[in-house]
Amino acid sequence: MYSIPSATLPPNRPQALLPRPAPVAALGACVQAGFPSPADELGGRRVDLNDVLIPHPEATYLMRVRGDSMVDAGIGDGDTLVIDRAITPCHGHVVVAVVDNEFTVKTLWQRHGQVKLAAANPRYPDIVPREGQTLEIWGVVAHAIKHLAV
Repeated sequence: MYSIPSATLPPNRPQALLPRPAPVAALGACVQAGFPSPADELGGRRVDLNDVLIPHPEATYLMRVRGDSMVDAGIGDGDTLVIDRAITPCHGHVVVAVVDNEFTVKTLWQRHGQVKLAAANPRYPDIVPREGQTLEIWGVVAHAIKHLAV
């Protein structure tokens, strides 16, 4: 069975994100990833990250990634996913799916009536639904937050 989305959820379902104001400083300058460039002006304004990351608060959830099946898509173990259930999933979206009552994050592949969940690490096989297997697209990954500092 394949559906987008469903009310049936695994027992360890995530909790809805209840945004709180979280303004942080946004500098007017860009940061160089190559050779350093002196900043002309470090003045900035306050930005609420909820406005940037969460356009649909009632339909937004956070989940922590465990595993490395999506590393080639820039999603690593320990990252936090911002999942928006208000976005209609399409071919090429990174999605959180429920496969046989277990959450997984993969790239949605839909072509000519066929569906699969593609891993972004050659060590992992794609998930192609078998007869009798349940596959539900639970939400679309809108952002992946990297945890770089401890």
